Amino acid sequence: MYEQYWGLSEPPFSGTPDPRFLYLSQKHQDALTMLLYGVTGNKGAVMLTGEVGLGKTTLSRKLLSELDEENYKVIMIVHPVLTPVGLLREILQQLDVPEEEIPKQRQPLVRRLHEALLEYHHRQKRVVLVIDEAHLIRDRSTFEELRLLLNFQLNDRYLMTLLMLGQPELREKIERIPALKQRLAVRAHLPPLNLVETSEMIRYRLRAAWLDMAKGCPFTPEAIDELYTYTKGYPRVICQVADNALLMGMVKKTRRIDNFLMHSVIMALEGKDW
Repeated sequence: MYEQYWGLSEPPFSGTPDPRFLYLSQKHQDALTMLLYGVTGNKGAVMLTGEVGLGKTTLSRKLLSELDEENYKVIMIVHPVLTPVGLLREILQQLDVPEEEIPKQRQPLVRRLHEALLEYHHRQKRVVLVIDEAHLIRDRSTFEELRLLLNFQLNDRYLMTLLMLGQPELREKIERIPALKQRLAVRAHLPPLNLVETSEMIRYRLRAAWLDMAKGCPFTPEAIDELYTYTKGYPRVICQVADNALLMGMVKKTRRIDNFLMHSVIMALEGKDW
């Protein structure tokens, strides 16, 4: 809606996990490196935690974009509130096993999954199981099933790599299952951005949407200070506020978003002063 006004090809602060707009702070880069090491190094189980809105899902999409489709088969579970049997069936479906070949009982499911993983191994294709929002898993039995999946291995490699993404309570749940915790070869955690990183993230996303930065960033340093004070460095909230600020800037026909305009945008979002 405001793209033409600001000289943009597309909205720079969309809430979708598009890797093109992922600003890699040093913290994000470190986490990405650890995840890549765990997945490409066939380390078995990998975990990424962080508060809501810090970019875990977007970072995972960036990770998956780094994996060659010729060599990797990715299974994505985005609603992990599944029973162990439901989980096994979902994995087999995403492994392209025909529905008529998917058993309904657990033990036959386990055998069929082992066969499917061996088939992918013989085709020289690694299987990566990504569990997004893993902190939502309620049943200990589902965590136990995930642990047992790591028993699918040959003498020198795992047949499947498990990547779990979740909020900090995921760590607390894993702590209560020592056998699974011991299998976690890589554990990364995302903290919020600092003020400098917040400014860099805004500029990065504007450049990614083709804004001519030679004209200067539309957000003044004072506006970014105001934004950071409110958002506390949480990327999702930063994007929501910055998106509203660009819209409000167009409505008011200004070419600079200062701290006063930013404050009014935040008040409108909150429905009150803050």
